[in-house]
Amino acid sequence: MARWRAGVGAVLCLLVACGQGVSRGPPAAGPAGTVDGGTGDSGVRPPDAGTGSDGGTFPDAGSPDPTICTESAPDDVCGSLAPPLGAKVTHQFLERLDGGPGENVFCGMGRASPASSTGVLLHPVQVQGSPPSFAFVDRDGQDIGTFGQFAPDTYELDVVAQDTGFGILDRSVSGTGSDGLILVDDHGVDRGGPEPRQGSSVAPLPGGGVALFWFQDGSTTDCPAHALVRKYGDDGQASLPDWTALGCYPQSEATAIAGNSSGNVLLLVASASPGENGWDAFWLDSDLRLVARVFPPELTSEPADQEVAIAALLDGSFVLRFGGQWKYRVQPGTTMLEAAPCWLTSRPVTDLIPIRDGAAYAAIHRGSEECGRAVEVLTPEGRTCGYSTLDGTSGPCDMAVGRDGTLSKSPDAVVSATGEPRACVLEFWPSALGASGF
Repeated sequence: MARWRAGVGAVLCLLVACGQGVSRGPPAAGPAGTVDGGTGDSGVRPPDAGTGSDGGTFPDAGSPDPTICTESAPDDVCGSLAPPLGAKVTHQFLERLDGGPGENVFCGMGRASPASSTGVLLHPVQVQGSPPSFAFVDRDGQDIGTFGQFAPDTYELDVVAQDTGFGILDRSVSGTGSDGLILVDDHGVDRGGPEPRQGSSVAPLPGGGVALFWFQDGSTTDCPAHALVRKYGDDGQASLPDWTALGCYPQSEATAIAGNSSGNVLLLVASASPGENGWDAFWLDSDLRLVARVFPPELTSEPADQEVAIAALLDGSFVLRFGGQWKYRVQPGTTMLEAAPCWLTSRPVTDLIPIRDGAAYAAIHRGSEECGRAVEVLTPEGRTCGYSTLDGTSGPCDMAVGRDGTLSKSPDAVVSATGEPRACVLEFWPSALGASGF
């Protein structure tokens, strides 16, 4: 999922990915960093010591696990899992400035946008004082559609790639925009569907569905908000006639959800107010019906206001990340948590995406100051095939991996004189990592 904060004060951008081959060899141990893991424990041979400021396994902030687990995969395995990425494609989104006071163009800087299964990407741009908009870009870098039905004071857009098209959660300060989930096809045509589609957060699901989470105001001391969840498909329709009710909770955005290829879905909701501790866990089916509510004791001590994420591993189990650190692993349908695999705890603050039709992972190191240390290819056992080489790309790299394996980078701005066209530039590598198998 990509999150874009639009022009009211702060601006965020969509998810990206860079690459042009793979830098082999085990990463050196350097300062703490970010990376999602894989599926199952790998070996525990520690890497050689590193000294660089961005030297290897830990490109961003954080503290590495005391035992650093990094083991290189065999060359023949990596030859098929991490071949050269192919030619980079560049797309430009032009806007003409009129020279008004304080005028600026926002290019979605900071986060990259994932592609749909058909290889279509969204390229965000916003001129200050105007609503945000998206260009729809195909694998060849050609414009095939646009969408911009947002209020000028929209402050955040969360984007989820589907098999075809996208789910966009729109929030505006005044509520005069769509202020809810928008489902569009690969050419920016609204898929409609039943209303209301209000929501607090969205997440992708296996098979292209979108999970929409909503804290509906409860307006009482005993029930500040009703926690609800619902699935919408590629056709814009809800999978069930009613929302799945989860109970009463403090109203916040402290949630995380992920599903595996077998149809098991795990949802976490903060059960306590910010500044307190406690999380609840729910097992849901593929249509997001409630299967069981569980209370692993480890979750009662986790602060309710920290960042949380869930990733489904290739063996069907799930791993949980709290405050940037991968901590726990849980098998589908069970209530017992175990420690996350060492190769994963050694790579904090990372996102983990299946690639090569489920034969490998792309670990996205968030906050990497070098594009050459942003995307690491891992085997299902967590052995490394090194980092993807992103020729001709520099600067801080936020990357995204699309459902078709497209690697995309967060857009950058090309500054020009007042009154002249200014370009927002998107770089991507079509289908470079193979279909996600998600």
